[in-house]
Amino acid sequence: MTTEGEEAIQPSEQDENILAETVEKMEKLVLPHDRLHYLINENGPTEWFTQSARRWVASMMADESIHEPIVERNKRTKAEIRTKEAGTLAGLYVADILLREWMPGARFTWTSTEGSSIESGACVLTIEGCRHQILACERIILNILGRLSGIATNTAKWVSNSRIPLAATRKTAWGALDKAAVAVGGGLTHRIHRADALMLKENDLASTAEEGDEGAIRVRKVLNDIPTESIGAFVTVEVRSLDEALAAAEAWAERMLDREEGVRLNILLDNMGSELSRDAVLDIETRGLRQYVTIEASGNITFDNLEAWRTSMVDVISTSALHRAAPPLDLSCIFEGV
Repeated sequence: MTTEGEEAIQPSEQDENILAETVEKMEKLVLPHDRLHYLINENGPTEWFTQSARRWVASMMADESIHEPIVERNKRTKAEIRTKEAGTLAGLYVADILLREWMPGARFTWTSTEGSSIESGACVLTIEGCRHQILACERIILNILGRLSGIATNTAKWVSNSRIPLAATRKTAWGALDKAAVAVGGGLTHRIHRADALMLKENDLASTAEEGDEGAIRVRKVLNDIPTESIGAFVTVEVRSLDEALAAAEAWAERMLDREEGVRLNILLDNMGSELSRDAVLDIETRGLRQYVTIEASGNITFDNLEAWRTSMVDVISTSALHRAAPPLDLSCIFEGV
């Protein structure tokens, strides 16, 4: 093992053969930030996502003092949900739960699909049910579709202006629902929840390392001691300097060499800026360690400074601005005869 200040590792010929096999194994892995299949797959929403959506819908209904499905009690009427601006439609899977489970007897038709581009004035949903049902649920339906479509629309805007893949963060208001909306807009989910993948941020490093360990030394020790079974879908370590970034890459390459594991480390460059991030990537690349890691940049990244990141050489950018800064898409519910 190397220690801080020593030269990068120099594997023997036998070690290089092992490393080549390890790299080949890692190359087959999907970019770790793409966890959409945990939420939605080719068969539609997963059971985990559906249960999460049900809890959110039930909470929204409870806030309206509605605690059980709304029984039909007056004449039926028709209504349409229409857009008042163009954007990317999201949230159909969530709103669909409300319509099916809280409005018994109502008939409804989606005229657009999840992820479709919609123009201003388009009808995305028609509902036929009792007047009381529709009036009780219209605001919640609009809130669901408005918020999640707003996130998808905002993400699509960011993605179209970035050459680097963009990922959400765990700083969400609606949890998995926000993550799914980011994916609908073309972004990456990142880890779905804390237990989904291991992320060693500043507090994790401080609480895990031995007393007195700091900086690159602390990063190196913690990465070496992580039990393989605790990694989950992937492992991310947060670093704040060039020394810590290099120490992370070296420690992980050494671990791959010693244990013949096929796990790529995700190094998160926290608030290092585009220029310093590029220096970190070049340093890791020059020392022959690039193939063992993915490099993520996060912190103080805005839509206006995306251009500065084009030459940063990082693999992915993560930002909560995809979802937390997204204005809701404007929609309205119009009853027949209005």
